[in-house]
Amino acid sequence: MELDYEDLGKRFDCACGDVIEKLSTVYATDYKGAGPEKLSAFLELIQKEFDAAETTFIRDNKIGSDARALQDIKAIAKSYARKCLSDYSKVA
Repeated sequence: MELDYEDLGKRFDCACGDVIEKLSTVYATDYKGAGPEKLSAFLELIQKEFDAAETTFIRDNKIGSDARALQDIKAIAKSYARKCLSDYSKVA
């Protein structure tokens, strides 16, 4: 059965949206206005959360041996993480 890469990408977009929602809540409750050292920790958390989402999605969808799927998922995760890092870096 052929893998539907478009559907896979859309589902991972949703997973990344969930990560952003979670990070927004964490930022508001634990990091907002806490100073540059806390912001640095939050920026590290962003990368960890997207890495975890990527790993979980790959495992749950059993796509670890599909080079194209891995490439697509990693590109989407990198794009979302980069945007979050950029957006929250401006907060400082």
